[in-house]
Amino acid sequence: MSKDTNTNIVADYLNMLKGYPQLPHPELVKLFQTYELGGSAAERARKKLIECNLRLVVSIAKQYKGHNLPIEDIIQEGNIGLMKAVERFKWEKGFRFSTYATWWIKQAIGQHVLKRKRMIRLPSHAAGVQRKMMQAAEDYRENMGCEPTQEELSELIGASKTVVNATMYSSRAMVSLSQQTSSDGDSDTIADRIEDTRPEADPFDNVAQKQLFEIASAVLSQLSSKESAILRLRFGLVDENVSSKDYPITIEESNQIMSGKGLT
Repeated sequence: MSKDTNTNIVADYLNMLKGYPQLPHPELVKLFQTYELGGSAAERARKKLIECNLRLVVSIAKQYKGHNLPIEDIIQEGNIGLMKAVERFKWEKGFRFSTYATWWIKQAIGQHVLKRKRMIRLPSHAAGVQRKMMQAAEDYRENMGCEPTQEELSELIGASKTVVNATMYSSRAMVSLSQQTSSDGDSDTIADRIEDTRPEADPFDNVAQKQLFEIASAVLSQLSSKESAILRLRFGLVDENVSSKDYPITIEESNQIMSGKGLT
């Protein structure tokens, strides 16, 4: 599917959401009360609770654009988190549903992003510690204006220094060389942009060497088979199987050829 097609699908979806405005908290409470009663009315209430909060999912999904993942996939994962929030919300506690749902939506999207970005999958508990540590570090930077130390992070999240150190090491970005440099579907991969520093990988040198062999072959073809074989063996001019046993030669003959006089 092309980038333009994906863009049109997302645009159509956003236009559709205009028909599902967000409801005030009292109306949401009534819907949750209906949902608790069960029956066909409960299913309609659940459907309306999800639809009127789809905009919330989109607003949160947009915050994850920088992860080089299709926005429609991120929205889809966020919608799954929203449905879990509807199933678990307890309206009796007096909390606003949008606040409660935001946590579930972010968790669903965050897990999706971590799974797609990692070459090596972390256990769910380790990924949870990592997210907790990242949030603690962000809060610390906002309040203190500097990066926290490992000891301070350990105290903030209630984990040992060993766990913090291991989590920080595992959070180092791992990127596949097959990953595209952009999301348009036609871009080069990261491997295409990495310079090959091997001497034999230089295209100019490869072409020059090929031309040199062609010139050498043309010159050698004008000599006798013995003269040609001697020069091939002496300088390795052409990559061909030539055995010195097939062309016995005296020191005098070798000196004649090397001096350019040729064999007499």
